[in-house]
Amino acid sequence: MKKDVIPPKLFLRFFRWYCHPKLLKHIEGDLMELYNERVRQVGKRKADAKFIVDVLLLFRPGIIRSPKGFKDLNTCGMYKSYFKIAFRSLLSKKIYSSINILGLSIGMACCLLIFQYVAFEYSFDAFNENQNIYRVIQKSVRGGGESETGATFGWAMGPALAQEVPEVASYVRLHPEYDNAIIANPSQPDKAFEEQWVYYADSTFFKIFSYPVVSGNSEHALAEPGTVMLSESTAKKYFGDEDPVGQTLTVRGWISGSFRVDGIFKDVPDNSHLKFDILLPMVDLLQKSQFSESSTAWDWENFITYVQLHESADLNGIDQKFTELFKKRKEEGWRRANITGYVYAQPLSDIHLNEAIPVAKAVMGSYRAVYFFAIVGMITLLIALANYINLTTARALDRAREVGVRKVIGAIRRQLITQFLVESALTTLAAFALAVAMAEFFKPFVNDLAGINLQSGLLINANFWITFSSIFFATTLLAGLYPAFVLSSFKPVAVLKGKGSGSTSGTWLRQGLVVLQFTASIVLLVGTAIVYAQLNFMRDMDLGINIQQILTVSAPRVLPEDTGRANAVETFTQEVSRLPSVMKTATSESLPGEDFSWTTSSVQRVGADPSSNVPGAVTYIDSSFARLYGLELTAGNGFKNVPISAANQKPYPIIANETAIHALGFETPENAIDKEIDIADGNICRVVGVFKDFNWSSAHQQRENAFYFLRRGLSKISIKMGTANLPGTLSAIEKIYKDLFPGNPFLYAFENEMFAAQYHNDQRFARLFSIFAALAIFIACLGLFGLVTFTAQQRTKEIGVRKVLGATVYNVITLLSKDYIKLVTIGFLIAVPIAWYVMNRWLQGFAYRIDISIGVFLLAGLTAVLIAMITVSWQSVKAAMMNPVDSLRSE
Repeated sequence: MKKDVIPPKLFLRFFRWYCHPKLLKHIEGDLMELYNERVRQVGKRKADAKFIVDVLLLFRPGIIRSPKGFKDLNTCGMYKSYFKIAFRSLLSKKIYSSINILGLSIGMACCLLIFQYVAFEYSFDAFNENQNIYRVIQKSVRGGGESETGATFGWAMGPALAQEVPEVASYVRLHPEYDNAIIANPSQPDKAFEEQWVYYADSTFFKIFSYPVVSGNSEHALAEPGTVMLSESTAKKYFGDEDPVGQTLTVRGWISGSFRVDGIFKDVPDNSHLKFDILLPMVDLLQKSQFSESSTAWDWENFITYVQLHESADLNGIDQKFTELFKKRKEEGWRRANITGYVYAQPLSDIHLNEAIPVAKAVMGSYRAVYFFAIVGMITLLIALANYINLTTARALDRAREVGVRKVIGAIRRQLITQFLVESALTTLAAFALAVAMAEFFKPFVNDLAGINLQSGLLINANFWITFSSIFFATTLLAGLYPAFVLSSFKPVAVLKGKGSGSTSGTWLRQGLVVLQFTASIVLLVGTAIVYAQLNFMRDMDLGINIQQILTVSAPRVLPEDTGRANAVETFTQEVSRLPSVMKTATSESLPGEDFSWTTSSVQRVGADPSSNVPGAVTYIDSSFARLYGLELTAGNGFKNVPISAANQKPYPIIANETAIHALGFETPENAIDKEIDIADGNICRVVGVFKDFNWSSAHQQRENAFYFLRRGLSKISIKMGTANLPGTLSAIEKIYKDLFPGNPFLYAFENEMFAAQYHNDQRFARLFSIFAALAIFIACLGLFGLVTFTAQQRTKEIGVRKVLGATVYNVITLLSKDYIKLVTIGFLIAVPIAWYVMNRWLQGFAYRIDISIGVFLLAGLTAVLIAMITVSWQSVKAAMMNPVDSLRSE
């Protein structure tokens, strides 16, 4: 007898040593038959005894000699053996293990990052201890048309609510410093800063909101006129390491004067919809500005009102009481303007993501963007899970013999399922560890792209562990449950005879998962193409206005008492005009790409039916503005022959745009010339010109009914420059500014960049979307590569035979590629309607948008097919180039 031949007697003796006699009695016949069948297949020299012995040795700790067979187990030893098998299985198939772990880790890393982003977006204002805070909102509908929603009221709204609605415990009003403020330390007058995040607030601010005061008395903060509250970083900027409390700052804004520092509060958290560095007393604003007039109490709607409700308050009843209170004051104006509306309380948690209610200087997000990225993250993870299921079921034949042997020696199905779930858990755990490392590494890049501040330290975050547990168990079950049931269902006699169906088991599922993967990938490809196409469309669309080569400078805010700003600005523009590279100068109260100076809900022709009222947007320009920006008059002469003295005399000369003229019912622009209109109930104006329509705002908004009043020496200075020696010209302008206006910061920007800044969020969304789309496609291709590799290995002999019979490399590549290309094509056909529906809904958020063309889908489909072909061909070429002799020798 030769050394490497194992006789049946020794084979049976081996089992008798391991198994109880009663168990052996049931399996002895099958063992003999299976062993002899194995010998007939491959000969005695190659009988797979070593395979069987290895499996038995591996399971030795889990077998106890008992009539119950495998039902009585040493639990610790059993699970120890499970982990040994799982670990050895991962090491024995390094390619497939690497593909599974890498794909899962990328999918999980995306999920982790998106989870943190979503959690961050939903955490806004949750730090407030008082959750009974609501912002007051008004919604109005004009004549059954489109509704308008706003969060600003007159200054009287807050006090009226506190007096007339018992459920209101307290209120606070905020008024943003809309034009920014110039702040300086009197001891360093040359160091002045423009501050964007400045609010006027009631003394109840720190009682209602949970912004910690670290120095000073929060109970009396903002109660005394002439005081100011600073954030810690702002205090350090103006006073360094000195104690700022009791010191003085000079403020130039809606009101001007000296303010004593009364306290310091912690820097506002990143997840606050209110962002502020400086708080000034509301009492100063009401006493020292035009708001002191009783006529502005309800009509000058610049104030944001928050209320704190009693815990027992009924929100439905609250909304009705708010509406009735407001209608009492606005009923006559609403009736004349044919407006219906209501007022309601908006929860604090709804403010940040509710982009339908924009407010100046609020930190706004988007429910749509959060939902979009959450879906993309889940799609990416599901693609990774599909890869795992595909590769695991495809390799079923490799594991079938192992399952057969284990079933022969008494393993029950529950134990086999547990074994494969342990393998899935081990793979998932390895992938998760790598995913956490990836998420931490790429978090700074995500913060930069998304403009947020996701914190590090995942491992000490309780929410992380909740999410980790959820994703871990879900991934383990989703990725391991189906393969476990498939593999544990194999019949031992069939698979050990080599007649198992493991190689085709789950074929339809695998094909379906490949289709699903590429359907999702193509949807993301189409989405990426449409997002960038819309972005390019917005950037390149004809605005009807020339914003190139225009430098904008903020007019000085700090001037000697005997100097008016209009005269100072005119002096500056005259000096700048003498520079050789300066072509034109003009001034305005606001600039294209910014908000208008003010808006009104009431514009109508004098003598017309009040129900014909339309909303309007107003700003102020000088007589040079139209020429500098290349605006075209379609009717009238504009401000060409209007003396500046007439600008402040009724009827005020104004220029309207074509949209406003048509909204007011004029048949042609010419018919509107010299006609009078009433703007904001009492401002009687005479139309002296009509601008051809142009876009003042971004493509997100429809063109407003715009009206332009004449003024001189306004706060925004526009300078048209040549391109030659741009740095030198800019330096010369800055020198003139600083010589004329010491103590004022030189604040400038280029108009085209300012206008493009409106699309910053869209650009950020496009970059993030394209990154996640690329990752999803990469994961899908990773899985496809693994499947093709496995298929090529399984068909090695077939390829060898075909090559011997004359098949070319091209024939072999086609053989291995065609089925997968068909699946990608099916995925494309399914993806087209899904992508069209989803992206069409997304485009509805833009007033001016592209039409979705069939070319976008064809390009995405061709890209997906090309990527799939490259992925498949890589392994197909390798298999096709293999020597047929080696192929036919392979086992």
